[in-house]
Amino acid sequence: MDVTGLLVKKLGEKTGVSPRNGNPWKVGEFLLEIPGNFPRHINFQVRDGQVQRIARFEQLIGKTVTVSFDIDAHEYQGKWFNEIGAWGIMEYVPQAQQNQP
Repeated sequence: MDVTGLLVKKLGEKTGVSPRNGNPWKVGEFLLEIPGNFPRHINFQVRDGQVQRIARFEQLIGKTVTVSFDIDAHEYQGKWFNEIGAWGIMEYVPQAQQNQP
């Protein structure tokens, strides 16, 4: 899925070590504002599975971007939680500007 909006800010970062394989992990949380009469917000997570993925998102804070993401849910102690995991980001270029020579 893709959504376009203003990348407002980074909300935080979590780090740890996987108990399964001992590898370190990092997750950054970001806030995206979708414009409209009643703006909506999406809090999404970015896993640093690729080198500098979180840094790429940080560079685009304050800009209009298109974020590619997946939605999944997981169970913890009998409760279900949604997770919005972003895996791609591009600075938004309006269609009119794309067609100009």
